[in-house]
Amino acid sequence: MSNVAEFIEIRKSIETLASQITLNVAQKAVHESKQYLDEANRQLEVLKPMVDNDVQVIVAGRLTRQLAGLGTKVEKMVAKLPAKKRLAGRPTVVKLEKPVKRPENTEDPEITVFERP
Repeated sequence: MSNVAEFIEIRKSIETLASQITLNVAQKAVHESKQYLDEANRQLEVLKPMVDNDVQVIVAGRLTRQLAGLGTKVEKMVAKLPAKKRLAGRPTVVKLEKPVKRPENTEDPEITVFERP
């Protein structure tokens, strides 16, 4: 009986983690989603050897598919992250450009009026 109780507790924990992953994906919190997904996959690996009957087989399959789907969503979010442009630990060097010196116009403007013939 303790095996069934353990199975139920781990299943509930995985389902809670899956709902947290879904919320974090909606909020676009990539790192938290990835952490929850890793934890849920670890718990799923513990759950799979505990399967004893047909109902537990169905539950394990459903959770596997659900986590696989959430994993693809998280991977898409990771792929959409912008690349970091500067290396960590290196100070940013700002180059100041010298202003371009333009030649001064010393000529007086000339106004020409064109008339129609």
